Amino acid sequence: MGVDWTALEEAIRRSALRQARDVIEHHPDHVFYAVALDGVSTEPSGRVELPVLALNSEQALTRDRGPVEEADLVADEPEEVQEDGDGPDPLNLGTDSDDGPADDDDDDVDDSDSDDDDGFDIDSELDRLEREGEATEADASYYSARWNPPDWHWCSMELFDESAAELWSQALTRVAESSGWEPTIRRFYEVLLSVTTSLRHELAQGRNADIVVYVSDDDHADALLRRCLTPEQLSRHFPDLVA
Repeated sequence: MGVDWTALEEAIRRSALRQARDVIEHHPDHVFYAVALDGVSTEPSGRVELPVLALNSEQALTRDRGPVEEADLVADEPEEVQEDGDGPDPLNLGTDSDDGPADDDDDDVDDSDSDDDDGFDIDSELDRLEREGEATEADASYYSARWNPPDWHWCSMELFDESAAELWSQALTRVAESSGWEPTIRRFYEVLLSVTTSLRHELAQGRNADIVVYVSDDDHADALLRRCLTPEQLSRHFPDLVA
């Protein structure tokens, strides 16, 4: 028994659209920048899995990333930052560390100056550099939290209940066994690409007009992004992929 590819595409599209709309409508103050179908392997295996849905907003990305960084900054003393090697060159922590023992000769005055002035300046500067570095990396790289669905606030959302997912997976696996893994996965990905186009047309409205909808697969990221994004989105978010 084969797979009704048209029915599968429509089922994935309806479920993904319903769940994405539900999240978006319940967060009217968020700007959603990405939706992804994730979790389908292109490497041969004994089973073809269905994708999961993931989406994220600018506000959720900032919120989920921010508190962790602040906690790390509070927990780490300046000398621990030097040991980790996070940013010692721009902050000249090596020089500050060398000055520390020399200042111990004047216990009362110099130690107080180091605690009150140097320590505060280091933490403040480290905070600024960490946040600027994260923001730059997130905007520039596909392999970052911004574009990695498992890191998103809304991730791994199942498209079907367990019984329906099992039926679809079994049908796809049987086709792969009879027709070959590669042609089956290629056809499956064409279905998913069609779904992303439909989702973008439905969801790219209002405050979310620039929402990016794509099939997430690190091994074929370049080709998939070129298929899923509009030329304007590709140029804006991944200029290195523009021919």
